[in-house]
Amino acid sequence: MRSRLLAGGSLLVALVAGAIAIGGPAASAQDDSTSVLKIGWAQDPGTLNPFIGYDEEDFTIWAINWELLINFDPQDLSPAPGIAESWDVSEDKKTITYHLVEGAKWSDGEPITSADVKYSLEVLGGNGYLFTSYTNNVSAIKTPDENTVVIETRKPDARMIGGLFIYILPEHIWGKETPKTLTGSYKPELPLVGSGPFIATEYEKGRILTMERNPEWRGDQPAYDEIQFIKYGTNDAVARALDLGEVDIVPEVQPATYQRLSDAENIEAFRAPTAAFTELSFNLCSEQDCPEAEFNPAVQDKTVRQAIAYSLDRERINEIATLGTSFVAHGLIPSFYKSFYEVPELDYPYDPELANQMLDEAGWVPGDDGVREKDGERLEFDLYVRSESPFNTQMAKLVAEQAGAIGVRFNVQVVSTDKLTELTVQKVDGKPAPEFDTFIWGWGGDPYDPSFLLGIMTTGEIGASSDSFYSNPEYDALFEEQSTIFDTAERKAVIGEMVDMLQEDVPYIVLTEDPRLEAYRTDRVANVAPVCPAETGNIFCQQVSYEPLLALAPVTGSSSGGDETSGVPGGLAAIGAVFVAIAAFFVGRAYGRRDVEPLELEA
Repeated sequence: MRSRLLAGGSLLVALVAGAIAIGGPAASAQDDSTSVLKIGWAQDPGTLNPFIGYDEEDFTIWAINWELLINFDPQDLSPAPGIAESWDVSEDKKTITYHLVEGAKWSDGEPITSADVKYSLEVLGGNGYLFTSYTNNVSAIKTPDENTVVIETRKPDARMIGGLFIYILPEHIWGKETPKTLTGSYKPELPLVGSGPFIATEYEKGRILTMERNPEWRGDQPAYDEIQFIKYGTNDAVARALDLGEVDIVPEVQPATYQRLSDAENIEAFRAPTAAFTELSFNLCSEQDCPEAEFNPAVQDKTVRQAIAYSLDRERINEIATLGTSFVAHGLIPSFYKSFYEVPELDYPYDPELANQMLDEAGWVPGDDGVREKDGERLEFDLYVRSESPFNTQMAKLVAEQAGAIGVRFNVQVVSTDKLTELTVQKVDGKPAPEFDTFIWGWGGDPYDPSFLLGIMTTGEIGASSDSFYSNPEYDALFEEQSTIFDTAERKAVIGEMVDMLQEDVPYIVLTEDPRLEAYRTDRVANVAPVCPAETGNIFCQQVSYEPLLALAPVTGSSSGGDETSGVPGGLAAIGAVFVAIAAFFVGRAYGRRDVEPLELEA
């Protein structure tokens, strides 16, 4: 998810006295008998409210706090029991009957019933920013009894079993509020009533998020009593915290520190392929959809966008911005989706000569300062990038340098993640009002199916997950068609047509595919193995499954709790207060996108 990145999109601080931006916050005091798994990250959730969350970090917490109707098996991502313990599919594949786990309870002791499922699918699925696309094909949801849910679809939809990615919420909590309130500034109360093995009990934004064992958890009991997600001011600070043993796991490691951590004593680093990419996005919002939008209209000239695509040396961008650790992308669908991936015919190889020729023929002529002009418009665009991502910032500078050679000027604007989020999702009178020309960010797709990434480009997602505001009725029709196709080869052909359309229209220039880098302390955490899927996955299933957390355990004899100063590096706590004001500049959030700095894997 966007991790929407966020580009989560994934997965960003005013710190308290006694901690510093470069070192991280002091961990809360723990009883010596409490077993605590400490996870360090440079971004924390923007919100715990699933109706408005975009952050990759948001989804990480939600996936532990709440179950799906049908979960994913961490071994191969196949359907596995969740809120439903079994399900039946009708012969025409348009009616699915789910049988819920009998006797299951929410963490506050209330029973989990079919009413909760219906509420979640209808209200969260109908209003949540990043959940609305999953129920577009649903025609009816019926609850014949407390333990049975029947979903009817207009057309066969494989996602009803293998990808209905909507967390099931307790209606008796969330149903007290209207959808308008929930999609506003609503903040849920803690503890966050849930069905997963851990529930969020404390959240100090910019400092720490604590999750404790769910007292009503019905599955295998986790070895840890508590999980702490500890926020640090920078990614470098997170890496140092792992070096010093202040944290046990770092789920997002940067390329610049990956090799060093791989060679460090008592640390093991993982790298896993993902459905994630980094893209240059253009604002294509129409006057009808976005009457109050602000942007340079020249960005909506398709020839200009195509010329920019030819002007970019993606190999060089990868080599410099990612230290050669990512690999060049070819269209919207990452190669992670092996069954559906194919390099598109229109792939925009580096060809600045052709780019110049295209602009010449389109009537864009160089002005006195070298920037091309036509009919009073100039090819001068703002290019926003998040200050929290050195990787994205370096990319932006390279894009500006290379496009400058064909008479296109990009003015790189480095802003906080919060600011860029505001510029891309703000609304006026209920309609999107984006205020940007271009930006660089990343997305992370669902690990089991490309529909989420494909769905970002549909007209229906304008005002929701769409951030290029692209609209093409032919694309929309193909999106609906591919979701009903169960034959892989046939579906791949339709998806190929969709990718070809995007390559022609260029709402995005997808720059790199980005694996996930993780590291953990071998002297602190045991039973670590790649999952989701097995062998090639990551330490714990980001946003997809809580199962790996049930296997992780403290190394015998290691300290996992009771160190009241573990969040502050030795010798630095005394000067921590000096940096509290500076730390405010690091405040931010992802975008539901992936925000991991990438690394390429060998084929």
